Amino acid sequence: MDEKTFLQELYEALEAETHDNSDATRGSDRGPEAFFLATDPPPGGEAENRVLERLTYIKEASKVPLPEKDQEAYFSVGAPLLPPTTPPVGGVCKALQDGPQKLLELLQEIGRSVLPYGNRALWRKVGTIVFLLPLEMAALNLGVSRQTVHAWKKKLEEKGLVATDVLHQTVNGERRAIGTLWAVRLRPGKARLTMEDYYHSWRNLAVDIANGILSFAWVEAYRDHGIRPTLDTLVLWATGKRVIPNTKSVAVDLGLILVLPEVERSKLPALITLIATYLANVLDDQRSRRFYAGLLWSVVRGEIPAPYLFAVLVRTIRDYTEGHLTRPGAYLVKTLKTLKEDSSVA
Repeated sequence: MDEKTFLQELYEALEAETHDNSDATRGSDRGPEAFFLATDPPPGGEAENRVLERLTYIKEASKVPLPEKDQEAYFSVGAPLLPPTTPPVGGVCKALQDGPQKLLELLQEIGRSVLPYGNRALWRKVGTIVFLLPLEMAALNLGVSRQTVHAWKKKLEEKGLVATDVLHQTVNGERRAIGTLWAVRLRPGKARLTMEDYYHSWRNLAVDIANGILSFAWVEAYRDHGIRPTLDTLVLWATGKRVIPNTKSVAVDLGLILVLPEVERSKLPALITLIATYLANVLDDQRSRRFYAGLLWSVVRGEIPAPYLFAVLVRTIRDYTEGHLTRPGAYLVKTLKTLKEDSSVA
């Protein structure tokens, strides 16, 4: 009799260095996962996720101590909570037209959102925020053309409220734009880009190209599906986290995990497939959908308490979105292994 527990099998599967793709031609050139259905709960592998380091550069605040991040203040599923909206720079922008005003408000909101939440001293001191953001992403968010945003940007530059430049990198011998560098005023004054801003490592375009993480993915998502980047998305890009649109699945309420033990057996495969696919997409770990399905099946069998798995997954999604985790699957295995050990001791 095989005495291995389901959790031990999951752990061993994640420790394996390769994934089983031997059935990659089953009915489609998209591989076996294209036909994934959670009718069977065998564990699968966990793909390493790479998250770039925080790149946003905060000017005029180098001497201000940054407090430890309040994790409770950032509790959310899928994206960090943003600070409450504050009005743009006071009387310095009253003469602006509606279009440039909308762009300024968006840029200032992005700038404030990258500051540590709740640090009033830092908020009062910082006058200019500098970040990298492709012009087309701001245009998609505002629902206008790239040329329109460029014209609005010129108006803001004339007023001294922003300063911009297009940065380039050489990839495979070709000089390519990596995005627009924005210096945005949060308080009255003149925005400027300094030499230090140009020395900052804003982006590794070669890595992003290799991983298919480009702003053009958002252009295609809007053209083909009408999907536009949210403010949360722009903030993530401004902090160096390159997220791309998910055009294959919709958001799923993780609260469904709590009712899994009560769902009719005939409806479980489709529901578990839905949740597992969502988890794989939101954690950028598509090759591990069977692993996430296995965790859900363990809830059905009573091996893992539903409230516990729900809480662990919410925390994992939050930490991965904020850049604190690079291998969410491995983190889940370690956490659940600790639960089993604690249960054995009890």
